[in-house]
Amino acid sequence: MNIKYLPVLLDKLNINKQDYEDALFINVAYDKQLIEYQDDYGMALGNIDITDRGKLLQLLTILDRSRQYKYIFLDVIFEKGYKTPVDSALFSMIKNMKNIVIVNHSDIALSDLSLKNKSAINEYASTIVATNFTRFVYLHGQQASMPLYAYRSLTGKDISRYGLFYTCDGKLCQNSLFLRFPTKGLSEYDANNERMYYNLGSDLLESYSVQDLALLTKDKYVFIGDMVEDVHDTYAGLKPGIIITYQALQALLQNEHIVPIGLIVILSIIYFLISLSLLRSKSVIDRIPIIKHSHSKIINFIVSFLGYVSVLFAVVVVLNLFFDKTISILIPSLFFATLNLIIKYKRTEI
Repeated sequence: MNIKYLPVLLDKLNINKQDYEDALFINVAYDKQLIEYQDDYGMALGNIDITDRGKLLQLLTILDRSRQYKYIFLDVIFEKGYKTPVDSALFSMIKNMKNIVIVNHSDIALSDLSLKNKSAINEYASTIVATNFTRFVYLHGQQASMPLYAYRSLTGKDISRYGLFYTCDGKLCQNSLFLRFPTKGLSEYDANNERMYYNLGSDLLESYSVQDLALLTKDKYVFIGDMVEDVHDTYAGLKPGIIITYQALQALLQNEHIVPIGLIVILSIIYFLISLSLLRSKSVIDRIPIIKHSHSKIINFIVSFLGYVSVLFAVVVVLNLFFDKTISILIPSLFFATLNLIIKYKRTEI
């Protein structure tokens, strides 16, 4: 049983569709410039290609003048050691713009330390059983991710940690969230031949006027990043980093990280019943009246394959389909598996 098959079902039921109407994606994969690269001691090592900062400055200047956008997510790294003639103007523009965040990583130093206040982490979590992208972490220690940085500015709310628990707006919440993606990838054009994303230089800067760009970005979240090389393996296929950032932002804005009281109560009851069934040598399935009193060999054969993992997975499916919530069953499964082994060991001793 694997939750990665749920998006396929959701797509079929038209539940997991995504139109990205509130976002504008800008691809910078084909906008490169060649610069001289130096080591930490200032020794020239040769040349290296980076995202064209002149074009970024041109785009941001236009967006700053119109100010029609909701928020800008600039997923382009400005790492120390990579210098261009326009850096001073570009960095000054970023520092003075409203509603913009740039990407940072825990293992790099920014070219200009004054950019730190406009930067946020964009790193993804994996597990011991899944080395690809599985869950999005919003708060890394004391450092916010790009979506959380924007969420603070847009809503005034924040995620805070208290020991093992996280809260948001006074409510229990998840800091590591499973994101749902459409199984269909984001192509340059949709089925109606409408643009799904734009290339920075060849599309926007060369073919669109200042007025066109203002209209295109009006009330939009603008995501700027490499949609060709900066891709990550997810359960729904390869996804560009800026698409993951978009989904993580939407999850926050739609309160998907908030843990409802009702969900806590339901899970507590389910976990209690599973624990009780293990202690009494009876599974949760066995306690269903129609199964409990059945003498059918077929039913008993099927029930033999059903256990607490099946119950937990069924809970995940129901929550995802009908309540728009996704939970991890890894820790509960490990807990019940351990509990089951302990109980069986104790019984064999007796």
